[in-house]
Amino acid sequence: MQPAMPCGHADAPLPPTIVVTGGKGGVGTTTVALNLAVAMTHLGRRTALVDAAPQADAAQLAGVDTLRGWCLNDLLDGLCTATDALRPGPAGTLLVAGRWASSSSQERSSPAVDRLLWHLSTMEVDVDVLIIDSGSGSTPWSRRLWQRANLVLVVTTPADVAMLDAYATLKRGAGADVTADIHVLVNQCDGAAAAKDVERRIATACRRFLGRTVQRTPRLLRHVAALDSDDWRAPRAWEMPDSPFGRSVQQLGRFAADVLARHRTRDAVATLLRRITFDGQPGNQSQMRPDSLPAPGQLPTCSKEFSPC
Repeated sequence: MQPAMPCGHADAPLPPTIVVTGGKGGVGTTTVALNLAVAMTHLGRRTALVDAAPQADAAQLAGVDTLRGWCLNDLLDGLCTATDALRPGPAGTLLVAGRWASSSSQERSSPAVDRLLWHLSTMEVDVDVLIIDSGSGSTPWSRRLWQRANLVLVVTTPADVAMLDAYATLKRGAGADVTADIHVLVNQCDGAAAAKDVERRIATACRRFLGRTVQRTPRLLRHVAALDSDDWRAPRAWEMPDSPFGRSVQQLGRFAADVLARHRTRDAVATLLRRITFDGQPGNQSQMRPDSLPAPGQLPTCSKEFSPC
């Protein structure tokens, strides 16, 4: 039986969360989300990929059978719990499969995203990291997910139309109520020079017209082998970890892990500060309770500093 949703359920804390959004369809948003989930799993994090895109195809790309078991729509309809909806994915990941739906359907309504956020908050005992594929463009559904994320990756390609759509998504989605780190990820690039040009153009536009700094992130190289064969499947880093694409995915995973570690440290410090008590008397200084101090090693630390190529 489903747990009841208490008042304020949509604001319940989530596990460390990464939202992957594409400026437009066809830029590889689901490919990025799926391969990033595998990379995080290889780093020792229990990682769940939630396919919340209207054109849900993560299960198909992962080779996971969706004919049996619960999916995201069943979760939103109250037919199962979040734990019930989790199914094994590739390379040790967990997957909440989606079902194709129109972005304007009832399944993408405001109450639906509130229900989704509540269910995701109950997954903290099952997973260490959530990766949410929110689909393409900025919608009320995706913007709500951005508000609750620690890291937002906006996926583009070097194509001009993809860059324009990525900028439009950032313009509509990156409001003052979004506190997540927002990064542009260049997918399907042929080299560092092309990726740097994309990153520079988008960053300049965001700084000039939006007054917002948007950081770059490790880019994903084009999977050349797919161009020379009849296999049109999305590239799978777990099947070719030593390829240029596989290595770039691993680099992306280390980068994302460091961002989440910094957020954990910041949240731990904020929690510690909230536990400082004041007696409210003029002239008296704040006093910290001895039991409010963390034990040695409790504050999370980042791994070795990441430096994008």
